Amino acid sequence: MKLEIIEQKENPLLHRKELLILVEHNSVPSKKEVAKDISEKTKSPEENIIVEKIIGDFGSHTFKITAKVYKDHNSKEKYTVIPRKVRKKLAEETKKAAEKADAEAKSKSGDTN
Repeated sequence: MKLEIIEQKENPLLHRKELLILVEHNSVPSKKEVAKDISEKTKSPEENIIVEKIIGDFGSHTFKITAKVYKDHNSKEKYTVIPRKVRKKLAEETKKAAEKADAEAKSKSGDTN
C-alpha cells in the first residue's frame, strides 16, 4: 500500500492534526490497515488515530482518506464525538452488566443467611 499525505492541517485547539491522504491499493483498505500505516508514517501511536472516511472512485485503485491524529489519548477521548447509536448500545451494555452484578450480589447474600 502506497500512502501519500496530500494535506496536513495542525489544529492546536483540539490537540490534533487533520490529514488528507492519498492511498494506492488494489482493494479498499480497512480502517485498521490505514491507521497502522499512518502511525508508521507520523510516528504516533495507533490508538491516537481516527480514520474518518475512505473514498474511492469507481474503477480506480486510489483512495482519498481523511484522518485525525491526536497528540495523546486523553485529548482523543475528550474531543471525539460518539454517535448516538453507539452511546445507546454502550448504555445498554453497562445497564445489563450492573443488573447482572446486582443479581449475583443478591444471590450471594441470600446464600449466606
